[in-house]
Amino acid sequence: MDLNIRGFTGKINDNDLRLLRIFVTIVRNGSFVAAESELQIGLPSISRYIKDLEIRTGVRLCERGRRGFSVTPEGELVYEASLRMFEDLGNFEEMLRGIPGNPGGIVRVGTCSTLSMPREHMPRILDIYKDVFPNVQVDMTTKTSNLVEQDVIDGKLDIGIIFVRRKMDQLVYRSLLTEGSNIYCSIRHPLWREKGGHITQTDLETVNYAGYPFARGMKKMGIDGILRRTAVGDTLDLIAMMVASGHYVGFLPDRFVASSPIGRELRPILPEIFSYDVDVAVIHRSGNNSRMVNGFLTSVSEAVQDRFVLVEN
Repeated sequence: MDLNIRGFTGKINDNDLRLLRIFVTIVRNGSFVAAESELQIGLPSISRYIKDLEIRTGVRLCERGRRGFSVTPEGELVYEASLRMFEDLGNFEEMLRGIPGNPGGIVRVGTCSTLSMPREHMPRILDIYKDVFPNVQVDMTTKTSNLVEQDVIDGKLDIGIIFVRRKMDQLVYRSLLTEGSNIYCSIRHPLWREKGGHITQTDLETVNYAGYPFARGMKKMGIDGILRRTAVGDTLDLIAMMVASGHYVGFLPDRFVASSPIGRELRPILPEIFSYDVDVAVIHRSGNNSRMVNGFLTSVSEAVQDRFVLVEN
């Protein structure tokens, strides 16, 4: 097909940047079809944009058709140059946001869905942070600890607050506090109404347990083979609601129970046997952080009223 290609004679403009981003996404995904969902653009439009870019740059960027997708040697050069350009542009934007004054941008924070610490301290963390960085947008999400870790490694998150199960070389772990948990039940639970504080381990084998989806957690907490998990919740709040119903027992952080309105109706069961502690840490990627990220780490430190202790990898 004749593209009517002529050599590149102009200057890079905003539309060129848009077309180059589309091209980079296609190459990264390996085909037009694979890039369609990420770009949220239909195949006819993708094909048209690449044709426009080829005409604009004056080179054939890729082969596409019945034989499949492949990048031409000229396309490889454009792809590598585009990656460098977008990296330089990102560094420039980061530098601008770091200029003293009121830097702007986005800080992405992930918290563990089974911890009470973020609920207790996050209002104060944000209060401290926004006083110093009023123009920074804070994007927050809640996931399991392993997903938060992976998203920080992949650059999808800047900061994570998790319970420490392992130490990954790509991350820096800064210890915050230790969070204790116990098995709780409601005072309306038949077992508590019948036996009160005299529940035995054998009694627990007959009750319904509300737990998290991951089976390894039950083994680590020493309850595998003792409690029957008949309900599943993937967040702390869901487990708490199940326990408060009076039909289930479940592990809950002691600090959460003490500060929650429903905590007045909950009681720990056999804490001398099933008490369980986890170390809570804030994590970030190894290397230099932006001023905005460092500011958030400082805000976390001040909010928990304790200095970070670096956990060696």
